[in-house]
Amino acid sequence: MTVETPIVQKTQRPERIDIGDGLVMRWSTIKDRENIADCMANAFKWSGIAVTVAEDEEPAPNAWVKAGVRRLMRGNSAVMTEYDYAVVENTLAKDGQNPIVAGICLHSVPGFYGEKVSMLYGKPEAVCSIPEYRNKGLVRRLFHELIHPASDARGDVIQIIPGINHFYRQFGYEYAIGIRSSRSIDDLNTKLPSLLSKDALTASALAAEPFTLRIPTLADIPYLCKLSTREAQKSRAQVGLEYREPYWRYTIHDAIETQESEFDSRRLTRIIVDAKSGRDCGLVMGASLPFLGLYMFTLEEGYLYREALYPVLRQFALVGEEPSVWTVKQETEKKAKEESKEDKKDGDEKAKEEDEQSKKDGEAAKKDDEDTKNDEKDGPAPKDGQTHATTTTDSTAPASAEKPPAPKPLRLILDPDHPITTLLESNSTADDHKHIRLYTRIPSYANFILKVAPSLEHRLAQSCLAGITATLQFDFYRKVVGSAGKGLEVVIKDGQIISARDDFVPPTPEELMLAARERKALAKAEGRPDNKKPTVFTIQFAPLTFTRLLVGDLSVDEMIYFYTETSVGGGDDAKLLLETLFPKTKEQFQCDMFWW
Repeated sequence: MTVETPIVQKTQRPERIDIGDGLVMRWSTIKDRENIADCMANAFKWSGIAVTVAEDEEPAPNAWVKAGVRRLMRGNSAVMTEYDYAVVENTLAKDGQNPIVAGICLHSVPGFYGEKVSMLYGKPEAVCSIPEYRNKGLVRRLFHELIHPASDARGDVIQIIPGINHFYRQFGYEYAIGIRSSRSIDDLNTKLPSLLSKDALTASALAAEPFTLRIPTLADIPYLCKLSTREAQKSRAQVGLEYREPYWRYTIHDAIETQESEFDSRRLTRIIVDAKSGRDCGLVMGASLPFLGLYMFTLEEGYLYREALYPVLRQFALVGEEPSVWTVKQETEKKAKEESKEDKKDGDEKAKEEDEQSKKDGEAAKKDDEDTKNDEKDGPAPKDGQTHATTTTDSTAPASAEKPPAPKPLRLILDPDHPITTLLESNSTADDHKHIRLYTRIPSYANFILKVAPSLEHRLAQSCLAGITATLQFDFYRKVVGSAGKGLEVVIKDGQIISARDDFVPPTPEELMLAARERKALAKAEGRPDNKKPTVFTIQFAPLTFTRLLVGDLSVDEMIYFYTETSVGGGDDAKLLLETLFPKTKEQFQCDMFWW
């Protein structure tokens, strides 16, 4: 399998398009960072993302979204650089007014298709426009004139994007790739009482765990890559994203080292260690903001998930409650400043403090004498180890007994058939977004088919159609935004895809008649029977809907059922060939949706 390397944009792209009224479309630089972040934060202040919006109050700019955009624009992201944000700038902006009024960034994310193809997905993200500039076609122009051309130019044969319902259909996207379903445990203390009980959280109990978690270092990146493959995750997904070295370097080191606010990235990656042998034996990965999410839980061969489940989840939940690196840094700096300020006080101030403290000590001593007299009135002094009871308590309980934490809800974002999902099924609830699909754009079906041909040929070779020779002719009725043509022709010879083209136009009945006459005339001239009629299957799909079959979202029968325009000419053989090339998959898109 050939692994493509993302093309890193190292300089500002030259495009600069004047669209009138003082507005200019261009690509970003690091100087635009704060303005883009402010634009995004204001555009999404009503969204409720990671915050609760009161119905009778105007919310502040969304701090969580702002932190995400600032993180993308730092220059160390695993999916983009500071030159990958397409923006609309108001060149007439007054002092104090944000000149950035709209924007879209473009990610490059490594992924896979089937068992044989590794490729790059284009991923538009962080789309925004401030209210005053909406409904002016700015986002449309950013997509069509900057984002899509840049993505196509670097060789992306597919783009994906999550986002606003129905909105991106107008830019050539079709709902096609279903995201992973998820399950939630809202109250760990109630649903899994053994997980975070007082007994389980004692120092001695934690020290006796059969599995422990450790923070990975840069030296662990090869191990993280090994345990985050589709095979290691026990996933049967046919499309998804891959976790490579840049992703792990960013999430375990770069993003943590450069945190800038309490809303910044809260990724949690831990290596699972066999406590008895000290051997690394697994990986658990998730996030603690805006919720405690578990995206990955993999174990080496020979280890059992049912034995690792509670020890790992118990410690993972505790890690999720820990303060962020940024918070710890702020507290450390605050303490250092206070100590420095204390050290700089002159002798007179210290003397004054000592004098005031002396007075306080005297008053405290006087009060202690009074308290002693009052205690003597109430009865004899308590014996060693006892206290006067002022409320009804268990006298045998330690005075400073620690209460177990109240952990955040846990969301399991794992494959439906993952062992952890199965083990926790009775204790978790299916989330209501299980049928959400990603917007998907495949601008050239021909280019996509040729790109993923190794996986398609592998499917053929493993089937009863191994070695087949046939031509598939697709009619999409008309060319629309997001498509390269109104038709597609794919030629297969001896089980190999030898060509694909988007400029195919279905022949008219008269053209078919003339072609048949020519074929028969040639056979007659060569003195042979007319036995070389090619196998041609004709298929009709509504514009862009073929995408859903390509990525395994719908079966052929479902395509026929859901879309009246669908037809498959050629009988059972044609239908079997389509089902073999493009099988519906139970496992949906394998991905961590927000890599940023």
